[in-house]
Amino acid sequence: MISSFWYISMLYHAVYAGGICMPYRGYLTRFKKWSSKFDPDTVRSRFSQVQSLANDLAQEQFANLVQFETEVKNRLNELGVPVIQMPFYLNVARQIYRAMTKHSGKTLEAEVKVIKATWTARGLDPTYIDEITKLMIGYVPAY
Repeated sequence: MISSFWYISMLYHAVYAGGICMPYRGYLTRFKKWSSKFDPDTVRSRFSQVQSLANDLAQEQFANLVQFETEVKNRLNELGVPVIQMPFYLNVARQIYRAMTKHSGKTLEAEVKVIKATWTARGLDPTYIDEITKLMIGYVPAY
């Protein structure tokens, strides 16, 4: 004997999962939308409209990043960090910089804490990471 729950469950899956009343967009709808959005002529025209602005913003961000990297490298040299470890600490600075471009306030502090925890777990010295954080955002968030 078939239970009524099983029957209702099978009916539900046949109707909704079979595509009759599918609550989510299917593969074909998504693909058609993606294809129309990423038509080469459409993308080319959008990029050409904002190219000069994008170039200016990229130059500004690269200049800021180079300035931060130089400051971090100089400070790490002052602290006597071995040259072999410099790329790892510069990666910490780059991750903090990226967080600075996306977040501020408490969210930025939380991101910096995660970056510190990640790199400390990978074996870097937390005092050096705190020094980098001071250079980047001006203070060390309370942990």
